[in-house]
Amino acid sequence: MQAWILPQWGAPSDLRFESVSVPELSAGEVLVEVRAAGLNFADGLMIAGKYQVKPPLPFILGAELSGVVAVAPPDSKFRPGDRVAAQVWTGAYAQYCAVEERRLIRLPPNLSFAQGAALPVSYTTAHVALFRDGGIALGKRVLVHAAAGGIGVAATQLAKAAGAWVIATASTSQKLAVAEANGADVMVNYREPDWTGMVRAAAPRGVDMVVDPVGGDITLQSLHHLAWRGRLLLVGFASGAPAQIPANRLLVKAAAAVGVYWNFENDGPLIERIQAELAERAAAGEIRPLVGARFPLEDYRQALQELGEGRTVGKVVLDL
Repeated sequence: MQAWILPQWGAPSDLRFESVSVPELSAGEVLVEVRAAGLNFADGLMIAGKYQVKPPLPFILGAELSGVVAVAPPDSKFRPGDRVAAQVWTGAYAQYCAVEERRLIRLPPNLSFAQGAALPVSYTTAHVALFRDGGIALGKRVLVHAAAGGIGVAATQLAKAAGAWVIATASTSQKLAVAEANGADVMVNYREPDWTGMVRAAAPRGVDMVVDPVGGDITLQSLHHLAWRGRLLLVGFASGAPAQIPANRLLVKAAAAVGVYWNFENDGPLIERIQAELAERAAAGEIRPLVGARFPLEDYRQALQELGEGRTVGKVVLDL
């Protein structure tokens, strides 16, 4: 099979696209024929050796996939031909991937494989942020940054489905149009000099939570908009840098900054429930994954560059 191999920590130029053996299954695993794989900002950190997980080198890159079950053990609840999606530590950027059965999500028939590749990471992360870490409920005020990106689209849809009021920020008018079409109530361009004033005018009493996949100055400026006992949900650092958060800003509002992170090792039963719920919501049309760009598997470097430069909306997907 063809796959993207990372032989050493470094840069995308160090990746190799080459032929490797189809993975052999270990106990509890299912072999999936990959039809689509989702890109994430964490890819760049993984390539550079700066991600919190460092698999033994060399390894196949990629953490999010959808496809068809090719081989399943006799005692599995899955059968060859079943449409599935999954988050994995590595291995998604290949024609086949061995996946722990507990990680598999059954794809509803109304989702394409490209849309299915958005569920395992983006939607799961947004759900964990809003419900587990943010305590979202009817009437809550939510500020979603990078609202036209993979996490932002998912967070806006889930927040609106919960009855929240959403201020969406993005960097261009095109992306703000995506946020508006996605259901956001107020749109703000955070490239405008007075974007914080626009947020303050929309929510003079502040917001109950901020979904922040950007980091850097955006994080620091978001502190001004937290309401009493607000939650700053730190999802990622697409800007390239985490912020040094002044604790006094949190103290005077009895607020909290929460790192949004999950994995099957620590949160397995919870994540299985969340992902089953997401599949049900997708089947009912309550959530609608947005695929903004698609590339052939062999064009991964180009796809990663466009994602990193902020030229895409929604989920960026590799087609196989």
